[in-house]
Amino acid sequence: MNITKDILRHWALTTQIVLNILIGYLFIKFLASNWGASAHKDAFDVAYSIPFLLISVSGVSFLEAVITTRFSSIRRSENGRANAMFSGMLNYLLVFSACAIWLSIIFVAQFTELLAPGLQESAQLEAQRLIVLFMPLVVVFAVGSLLSAILMAYEVPIGNEVYQLLSRIGLIGGWLFFGYKPSLNQTAISLCVFGSCGLLFVWIIFNRVTNIQYKLGLSVENAEIQHVLSQGLGLFFTSILAQGALAYMRRLGSLDGVGTIAVLSYALALIYPLSIVAAKPLALIIGPRYICYMQSGDVSSARYLILASCGGLLFSTLSISSVIYGYAQEVIELVLGGGKFDASVASATASLLKLAIWGLPAEAISRLLLVPLLNDGRMHAVSVIYSSRYTLQMCLSYTLFNSVGRNGIIWSYVVAVGLQALLEAAYLSYIVGKKARMARR
Repeated sequence: MNITKDILRHWALTTQIVLNILIGYLFIKFLASNWGASAHKDAFDVAYSIPFLLISVSGVSFLEAVITTRFSSIRRSENGRANAMFSGMLNYLLVFSACAIWLSIIFVAQFTELLAPGLQESAQLEAQRLIVLFMPLVVVFAVGSLLSAILMAYEVPIGNEVYQLLSRIGLIGGWLFFGYKPSLNQTAISLCVFGSCGLLFVWIIFNRVTNIQYKLGLSVENAEIQHVLSQGLGLFFTSILAQGALAYMRRLGSLDGVGTIAVLSYALALIYPLSIVAAKPLALIIGPRYICYMQSGDVSSARYLILASCGGLLFSTLSISSVIYGYAQEVIELVLGGGKFDASVASATASLLKLAIWGLPAEAISRLLLVPLLNDGRMHAVSVIYSSRYTLQMCLSYTLFNSVGRNGIIWSYVVAVGLQALLEAAYLSYIVGKKARMARR
């Protein structure tokens, strides 16, 4: 029965992720068709990155697995513990979001100059207006990530990708079926409106499934919150480095010339969804199984589970990468061609995609190993590994951009994510081996 439930949850999550990727693709296609690799698209990419930057800085995206684990352990206890932890986490996120939004609006000009100094003045002003319009998404993504993490503990397969899906689906529906061609400002407003509606929908599901009650107060003394936040300290620093690496990539892109930020985003936009669909559904099933094996002392089964999963994932992602490398131009023209995404933009994007695609295997394996690492490793082991990756990426970006231009930005990403996957695999192997030796004694 448990296996059947796992299979159903796996397919429910896979379906949701595939739908999100499909809508995400159509969203990129919508942007490519209407704005190509123009200065307007550069401004949009810079502004649209801000909500994701702020959410990462909050730490909630990294703490998703930790929150799910904690609620899995307390959901069957008295409701008071779950109520207190949920209320405390939600209040922290609301306070953080309010402060982040206020600071972003006050210092929007300085923020834009820092992130994209190479943008023309008109593009910088456009980016500043868009940043302000995108601010409601900070609350949508922050609260949504918390709700999704808790719902996963209650075995309701709603991932945090659903909020991007719902925020984009109205816009894409209007574009496909009614020929709706909004301005960039109208696009930002549409994303916020539909994202808020999606958050309301999931909130209703959350209330009906969990019966968790919200109450005011930061609950600083709550032990569960203290545990999650203590793990979040290292992840907070890591999230700053992660977004710093992405922001630095865009900064260098703005210095390279008009359209480079857009071309970089088109190339990398194909890597992220492929790694999600390849690894996340598998990780959400493998993770709990691995934890059960380790808690029961069956270390050999846990080791086999990880090795078999990583081996299969490595083979499949290398196969995908090889195909895309051989047909990069055709892939780009097929998925994004048309409108203002002309042959010159397709050629520039394809040349970067042929380099970036080799980061896919490492991205996928890293996603698969995250839950086992959070379960077995020292509290800040994941933070150290991720921080090493992003620090190396920024250092390499600085060095290689000066020598080989925009290709150096992509190479720095591929090398850094490869190092991250190797460090994760090596550390997990050390932990599992250590526990195996202890079990034999």
